Amino acid sequence: MCGELDEDVHINAEIHNRLTILSRRLGVSAGPQPGDPGPLAATEDRSAYMQRLFETGLSAALDDVAGAAETERIDAIAAQAIALARLAGFLAGQLPPDADLFRGVIEAMTEGHAEPRRMADQIRASMEDHHHHHHHDGEDHDHDHGQHHHHHHG
Repeated sequence: MCGELDEDVHINAEIHNRLTILSRRLGVSAGPQPGDPGPLAATEDRSAYMQRLFETGLSAALDDVAGAAETERIDAIAAQAIALARLAGFLAGQLPPDADLFRGVIEAMTEGHAEPRRMADQIRASMEDHHHHHHHDGEDHDHDHGQHHHHHHG
């Protein structure tokens, strides 16, 4: 077990060094104060870290889009999507092929791509459920609407 741990430390150091070297060749280096992802051994900890990364990245993306000219905001979003997909692939490419991280990256990208539509559908369904009794396809019915409402609160 001790030998395996030593090998894991060596592999981790090797991967980190390679990522650092390749990133520098791209003109990118870590900031002056490295981030602290916290513990990552437990699934819950990794999930929380990934959620924080997602939120931080989304926040930075929103800032960039807000700073872009109004006519170029779609271009900024498209550029971000492509660049961040490249970043995900680049990071996944640091790990040995047997880590099978590429599949997880593709699945995460697919899930992320479907997420906005799913969220919009949920919002639309929620609004329709709440308001469906208020709309009668533009017809004006001569009856007291108040007697026919059933509001669901939950």
